[in-house]
Amino acid sequence: MRKSLIALPVLLLLPLCAEAQDPLQLVQKVAANYAALSKTTYDFERIELMEFKSSSQHQTQRRQRIVGSGGKYREESLPSGPLYLFDGQFNWAYNPDRNEYTKTSARAAALRAPSLSMFEIVGYRAKSARLLRVENLELASGPVVCQVIEVERVATDDRMEHSPTTYWIDVNRSLVLKSRTSYTTRAVDGSTSSSENTTTVSFSKAIVGQPVDESLFRFTPPADAVLVERMTFGPKSSMVGRDSPELELKGVDGKPFSGADLLSRTLLLQFGPDSDDDSLLLLEMTYRSLKGNGLTAIYVVPSRNQRRVGSEGYTVPIAIDSDGKVAKQFGITYKGTVLIDRLGKIVYIDTLSRNSLELTRALQKTGVW
Repeated sequence: MRKSLIALPVLLLLPLCAEAQDPLQLVQKVAANYAALSKTTYDFERIELMEFKSSSQHQTQRRQRIVGSGGKYREESLPSGPLYLFDGQFNWAYNPDRNEYTKTSARAAALRAPSLSMFEIVGYRAKSARLLRVENLELASGPVVCQVIEVERVATDDRMEHSPTTYWIDVNRSLVLKSRTSYTTRAVDGSTSSSENTTTVSFSKAIVGQPVDESLFRFTPPADAVLVERMTFGPKSSMVGRDSPELELKGVDGKPFSGADLLSRTLLLQFGPDSDDDSLLLLEMTYRSLKGNGLTAIYVVPSRNQRRVGSEGYTVPIAIDSDGKVAKQFGITYKGTVLIDRLGKIVYIDTLSRNSLELTRALQKTGVW
């Protein structure tokens, strides 16, 4: 009973404290605080959950540690994954899955981890803000009292409609300890087809102004690591150099692609979530440029429910991989790119469909570029 009586006055005071500061000014103060982080020391652990809702639903989650001191920083995925590091002189990036790294000169004297600078950018684009409530968040160090602020952002993309972003702000330290935002991406042609995405970022550790281990800002590549010009994500596929498996693909009209469509020419398969994805436009540009050089390109979507957008001027064929069998044969779960040469050998696989430079080199290797 005594514990409840002691806690009661504190609970009554929380709303009064929350109203003492204008919400929009608080958000701008937080943004300025993140902009100045590179001048101090910090140690954060964050969890990012991304939920995608379109024709198919899925979610991804990643954990990161972000440490900085006097302009140096280290950002790494946990428990293991890509590492980004600025040691005061060079920028390093290392992908343990592929045992590859990059080394480039610093573009600026003071750099900070991009995963934290997002709070600076959003803060300065805030159009309005309002206080929703006061709420406790549990961190590894214990509970932290936060003001929950809803922020409406200035629109920057006609195709993307953002919901207000909700921030859980530690007012005493001007830190965001949690954020949640949703946005809807409309189809290129303005139709009702769209995808909804929600991103939630939360911090299990947020320490600022305390000493950090300087050894965190030193990087020595493993003895067998390979220096590359550009990072590639996702593990190297063991299928490269092997014969392509049999491909059973059907067009949107239900008719199967014949063997002649898939053999005797270099075949570029682009797997995407739906036919409104931006990767379809990139594939169309590649197809138009190189089909005269012997390239066949096919855009592969996972469900028969997808809409053909040929009326917008697309000429690249669209295929249906209704049960995901073809994608699974190449180790692709969501998006990806596969290049097969005229002899049926797999030349290139990217399970995330991100590295256009390596794809360009693979196309050159097949002789179509």
